[in-house]
Formats: sequence, C-alpha cells, structure tokens
Amino acid sequence: MADKGYGAGVKLLLAAPGIDVNTPDTDGWTPLRFAVQSGHEAVVKLLLAAPGIDVNAPDTSGQTLLSYAASNGHEAVVKLLLAAPGIDVNAPDTILGWTPLSYVASNGHEAVVKLLLAAPGIDVNAPDTKGWTPLISAVWNNKRGTVKLLLAAPGIDINVPDTDLGWTPLIFAANRGHEAVVKLLLAAPGIDVNAPDTNGWTPLIVAAIHGREAVVKLLLAAPGIDVNAADTSAWTALTWATFTGKEAIVQDLCAAPEIIVDVAEVKRHLQHPPGGMMEGYCSASKDEQDNCVRILEEFVESKAGGAQDGSGGGEPSGGRRDDP
Repeated sequence: MADKGYGAGVKLLLAAPGIDVNTPDTDGWTPLRFAVQSGHEAVVKLLLAAPGIDVNAPDTSGQTLLSYAASNGHEAVVKLLLAAPGIDVNAPDTILGWTPLSYVASNGHEAVVKLLLAAPGIDVNAPDTKGWTPLISAVWNNKRGTVKLLLAAPGIDINVPDTDLGWTPLIFAANRGHEAVVKLLLAAPGIDVNAPDTNGWTPLIVAAIHGREAVVKLLLAAPGIDVNAADTSAWTALTWATFTGKEAIVQDLCAAPEIIVDVAEVKRHLQHPPGGMMEGYCSASKDEQDNCVRILEEFVESKAGGAQDGSGGGEPSGGRRDDP
C-alpha cells in the first residue's frame, strides 16, 4: 500500500493496534523503503511521523533509505529524510561501502548533492570498499557539476588516493581523459599534480600511456609539474609515450622547458618492456615506436646544433637524469 501512495489506507493501518511499521519483505524492504522508492512524499511523511519508525533500516544489500532516495534523485524525499530524527547521513551499504553521497556523486544529481553537503555531520571524504571517495566517483563518471560542488565543500581532500591502485582524483581524470574535470582539479587549492600511484605513475604518466593529449597539455601547463618524474621501473612519461607510440604526446613532452631526453636510455627501456597485461594492453608497433624514437633523436640533434651556434637555450637535452 505504501508503494502505491494510498495515503488514507496507510493512515488507517498506522493507527491499528500492534502495527509493526518496520516489517520488511524478503528483500529487506520496509514500508518506508517502498514509499521512498516510489517517491510518494505524503506517505513518506506519514511513515516518518509513526512511533518507532527506523529511518536507517537497510535492505538485504545494506542500502539505506537515504542512499536509495539520493541515488534516484528524489530531492523532496531526501529533504524529508534529512530532517528525520536519528538519520545517519554517512551510512554505507554492505556491498560497495557506498554512502548516500557516493551514490549521488556517481549519478550527478546536483540538487541532492547540495542537500547532502549541507547536512550536519556529512563526511565528504568517506571511502568505499576500494577507497573511492565521492570525489573520485564524480570524477570517474565525468559529473563536472558535482565535482565543482565537492571541491567547494569544507574539509574536502582533493588528493586522497584509492586503496586499490593508489590513484588520486587527478589520476582518474587523466586516465579517463575528462578535460573539463582535469581543469577543475588543477585549479583547486592544494592539488598535487605529481602525486604517484603504487606503480609510481603520476597523472602525466597515466595521461601519456592512454594517449590523452589534451590532458597532457593541461598538465604540462600546471605549476610545479615534474615532466621527468619516473615510476618504480624508472620509466618517465616520455618513455611511456614512446613505448605506446604516441607521437603527438612525444612532441608535446619534448616542447616542455624542463624535459630531459636521453635517447639511449629510452631505447634500453624499449628493449625490456613491462610484462603481463601492460605489454599487450598499450604497446605500439615497432614502426610506431621507431617514429617516436626518431622524434627524440631529431630533438636532441636540434638542441645540440642550437647550442653550438648560440641559438639554443639552456643545456643540451641528451644527458642522463642524474647528470649534474
């Protein structure tokens, strides 16, 4: 009856002696859950006013009423639930560990995001079972408006990594090629543009691997970017761009003022590529790699020629990373 929105009938039943307002069905759905699912505000109000109502009752997946209402964008119902005594705004489900804010960040219902961010006690950085924060979920799903709202939230941690790969929100955005989101993150106070993951991959390395040239350009323009940062295998963004045959990105990296180009070192790395999934996933053909190496060789030659005739700026770009 609650799912049909029969307010009069619900009212009569609530007045019946011995009525249990929280009895669930076999899926763990209570009457309040059915009313929330259907978006019947009048019935939700009646049930919330009933003595003994459990506003945090989870279903068999551990999803709470607030999580369900938030994920489906039921703004009016979310307002009612947030005003209910005893509501737990951060209760995670038992499958993914998603909080109501995680659900709505993933779906991008901005009006509901605003409501949750204004709720007392909201945890804007609550991680799920993989360490994904609401910000990471919003970034992954390219919900720009939600990302903007989260970045403005008090206490937001813009650099917190997940617990699976150690990826920060910026690495996720670089991986997906979400340029507008990358811009938002780069403009955020305190952003760490070089924060590496568990493999030592920086946002720049990840963008280079996946051929996200527009993101590479944004990162290269970011204050404090380390274009020569190496991963745990001593591979830089330039090495990875060459390995994956990304000629345009190789050229972009060579144009960076601080770039160090050691062609011999790059060639050595190409002779010993990463094994397993990465080799089959992102390696290029021999011709594509050779074209990238040729770009590097021409770059080094042009720098050396410029230094000799006095037209080049800075030091020649042929030394190793540890050269003085």
